[in-house]
Amino acid sequence: MNMIPRRLSLVPACPYTLAVSLAVAEVEKRLQGRAKCGAHPYASAFMRHYCGTRTIKADQLRQVMPEYSPGDRAAPPAREYLAALDTLIASRGERCPSPLSQDTGSRLFPLTAARFTERREKRLSLRQNREHNRESREREQKRRRYQNRLAQAALELVFHTPQTAGRWYVHWQGQDIYESDLQSLVLTWLKRFVSCRHIDTWEWHDEPLWRVMLDISILAGEMSAFSRMNDQFALPVLLTCRP
Repeated sequence: MNMIPRRLSLVPACPYTLAVSLAVAEVEKRLQGRAKCGAHPYASAFMRHYCGTRTIKADQLRQVMPEYSPGDRAAPPAREYLAALDTLIASRGERCPSPLSQDTGSRLFPLTAARFTERREKRLSLRQNREHNRESREREQKRRRYQNRLAQAALELVFHTPQTAGRWYVHWQGQDIYESDLQSLVLTWLKRFVSCRHIDTWEWHDEPLWRVMLDISILAGEMSAFSRMNDQFALPVLLTCRP
């Protein structure tokens, strides 16, 4: 069986990733052999593989963790950074505790950071989709309620003549329905009556509904008794249930 030469084997291109891989392998081998590990075994092994020395100096820590400020007395000490680095590597990038920055976690574990970003974007997308669906449902419910009100207005108008349409208008003008929709109902309804078929509804183009209803009221007042009787015949029969 052909073996891949060691010099041609695949290794991580990023020096951080290579040092992390070597550190994890080294510590896990020690743990499997039940060998004793000192404080911060993952962080110590990482620094040794990355810097090539067992002695960890401030400059080397800053190479890995630029947020480390040894000259700042108020800043956390090096041991806290090493403890945080140890947790970061032991968790394979899943945990990036303080005082480490997220940039350091992303630099050492780019794939884990990419997964976090993907999860965050997925959660954001799901949240946006839920919000969009909620808004769509609300718009649809609002549209249906409006259409139901408009249908109810049209149904009630059918049982009115030009003589009584004013009562219908007084009720429905304050029911949160667009005036243009009410006016369309009125002009369509008016064609049912023989006494009003001579009216050219184009004359009411761009006129407000109150003016249209006023003209209809004036016209109804000038109708003869015969015309009013004919208008009554245009009304649908209202069926009632008798006990």
